[in-house]
Amino acid sequence: MMDQNRGGVVVNFMGIRGFVPFSQLAPVPSESREQAISERMGQEYPFHILEVDQGRERLVLSERAIWQKLQDEVRDQFIAELEEGSRVTGKVTSIRGFGAFVNLGKAEGLVHISELSWARVKGPEEVVSVGQELEVQVLKVDPESKRISLSLKRTLPEPWESVPERYNVGEIVDGTVTRLADFGAFVRLEDWVEGLVHISELSPRQVKNPSECVYVNQQVRVMILDIDPEKRRISLSYKKAFGM
Repeated sequence: MMDQNRGGVVVNFMGIRGFVPFSQLAPVPSESREQAISERMGQEYPFHILEVDQGRERLVLSERAIWQKLQDEVRDQFIAELEEGSRVTGKVTSIRGFGAFVNLGKAEGLVHISELSWARVKGPEEVVSVGQELEVQVLKVDPESKRISLSLKRTLPEPWESVPERYNVGEIVDGTVTRLADFGAFVRLEDWVEGLVHISELSPRQVKNPSECVYVNQQVRVMILDIDPEKRRISLSYKKAFGM
């Protein structure tokens, strides 16, 4: 039997008055807590004993502990039945620099930043937002650690699957320089597809550093020298696009 009191509720436990702090009640929306408690007055519920002090005639109980145990059992069962490779829907609950957490209803999983998009992104917020509903693919389930790894990009078409259909060797295309390395410059042809201009293909003259010829964010015209779909590589030439 339950009766409301300051800071919590008083429970009649086998003729003994027990106290349940509000923080130890089963979760309900804060705006409806008073109503929820009122509706439960006089009814019987299971409680977990937190503290017994006979000298002070103090008995502290918890409903939340039982609720949490049931939630954990439901979560564990859900994780045990979750199949890797399957697709599930969920809602983004929080975003961190390394990825986005998605609530699947009975458990939460993580979409690592590398699994958000086929394109390189600087932060998860470029792709998803809190509260957004997503369809994701289950990559890995670890029942021991209760961790679920998810992927958003794998529910989308793999850009490289159609690259050989959209590009041809010898074709001249436009792109954007995304980064420079000692051995050449990477050029983005579309959001998900990058190619490499080897340093030997930047200029007819010998150069020591790609920065002598191009710079990051520069719009360039390049010729496609080779396409390797299996390795997801495209070899490009800057000099040959201009007949150098």
